[in-house]
Amino acid sequence: MKNIPKLLAVVSFTIFIKQKTFSQYAPSIQWQKVIGGTSEDELYAVHQTRDGGYICGGWSGSNISGDKTENCFNSSDLWIVKLDSAHNIEWQNTIGGTSADDLITISQTTDGGYIIGANSESNISGDKTEDNVGGSGSFDYWILKLDTLGNIQWQNTIGGILDDQLYSLSQTRDGGYICGGISESYISGDKTEDRYGDADFWILKLDASGNIEWQNTIGGYGYDDCRSVSQTTDGGYICGGESYSDIGGDKSEDNIGMSDFWIVKLDSTGAVQWDKTIGGDDNEWMSYDKCTLQTGDGGYIVGGASISDSSGNKTENSMGGYDYWIVKLDANGTIQWQNTIGGSSNDNFWCLGEAIGGGYYCGGRSTSGISGDKTESCRGSSDYWIVKTDASGNIQWQKTLGGAYADAFTNMSQTGDYGFICGGCSESGVSGDKTEPNWDPTFLSHDYWILKLYPDSTIGVPDVAVDQQIQFYPNPLSTRSTLTFRNNERQDFLFTLYDIIGRAMETVSTNENEISLVKGSKQPGMYLYTLVNKVTLQGFTGKLIISSSSD
Repeated sequence: MKNIPKLLAVVSFTIFIKQKTFSQYAPSIQWQKVIGGTSEDELYAVHQTRDGGYICGGWSGSNISGDKTENCFNSSDLWIVKLDSAHNIEWQNTIGGTSADDLITISQTTDGGYIIGANSESNISGDKTEDNVGGSGSFDYWILKLDTLGNIQWQNTIGGILDDQLYSLSQTRDGGYICGGISESYISGDKTEDRYGDADFWILKLDASGNIEWQNTIGGYGYDDCRSVSQTTDGGYICGGESYSDIGGDKSEDNIGMSDFWIVKLDSTGAVQWDKTIGGDDNEWMSYDKCTLQTGDGGYIVGGASISDSSGNKTENSMGGYDYWIVKLDANGTIQWQNTIGGSSNDNFWCLGEAIGGGYYCGGRSTSGISGDKTESCRGSSDYWIVKTDASGNIQWQKTLGGAYADAFTNMSQTGDYGFICGGCSESGVSGDKTEPNWDPTFLSHDYWILKLYPDSTIGVPDVAVDQQIQFYPNPLSTRSTLTFRNNERQDFLFTLYDIIGRAMETVSTNENEISLVKGSKQPGMYLYTLVNKVTLQGFTGKLIISSSSD
């Protein structure tokens, strides 16, 4: 995409388009990949890496079989898979001890390696170099740093005497790490503060080698569960989770329903600056890792699942069952807008992000057919459901992806070409959108299912000139489209179509007022075009979507 501005700058022209208009077309599947062994394999994180490949992480119960080249130490180990830019497996690593170990998050670090956040029940065994602090039957945070080839550089087991589970981990600007989750432990092990209630947020700042710099136990007198923490531009941190607590401890507002979103802003030392309780009169919950993020305007975007009708902070009724609930806050935590997004059954939210060029994307697991906001029927018992909104939370496009059985979405992020990489786990064979079979032909276990979507059609330049000086119709192009434009002076125009990485795909010179374009061998996706008057060098730029359909 970096090449496109350079290509467009070769000629200097004036763009007549007055404002941006958005296409409503969801990007189609560019490629997909099933990765697994013959037992249970569940993916929790997938991101593009700086070499154009992808890092995938989850947990596995499979021994050597299918794509899996190492046996498990126990019924669940961490399973890291690195794909190259052509989505072939480059390397993989099975990491664990002799008890249960579950990966929650993985991301690339500034040195090109990777940081893993996991939960572990294992004592010293396998790859694990420290005993569990809480003993058998309880989890501790397990942080691991890998090099560029997936080898362990260091690890740290962090916990108290009871159950402590990590849900969020990311690198900070000083090269260290911020991690957060839930703790039921009193002062013990690594824990320096007693809990307030049944469970609290437990936030820890680590240095670049994984040593604890500071920690804070944050909660009320009920049950409070941190699901997301990330650094903010002022050097502090924004935390999001769910709370069952009324006023007490660190909690400054009573709960509205059974459980609510609880947003907590920390300064650079981990001290609470403010907190907000947001919910309706029933139940709201968050998933893992990226559910509360700072936005480009200095505010925050919060996402989770809600079953509440209009009540408390909630301004819309449930569509039926759980819905996605996205809430935009200003820099002080005041609600700016919100949107309840769902169908008539359960739609369980899993992650969100701020999109390149504005707006937000989110995804989750849906069991809804066409109903409410949902415009596509289910493929199986549950599907991936991806939604893209504009900057005000209005739906721009949505996409349902699945096979004939259960498919559970867990993670997505935007890629360098403005597309999306998304993943989760699938029980489905070849059916619906799924083009590869699972390694378990009985459909009783999951494999990683990763999909790359083409670039987002709602970013960058417009696809239609509002003043009607130029228009492509139909757009998306399925077989043939016609570009029409004003050409009163009968001068020569040059039309050039570029793919998303800036390669000129087709060039047409004309002195007529329309150009016909056929799909031919062009791949589905987003394309950019220029139409330049060769005498005045004035022109237009726009966007054309080529669909996978041939109707």
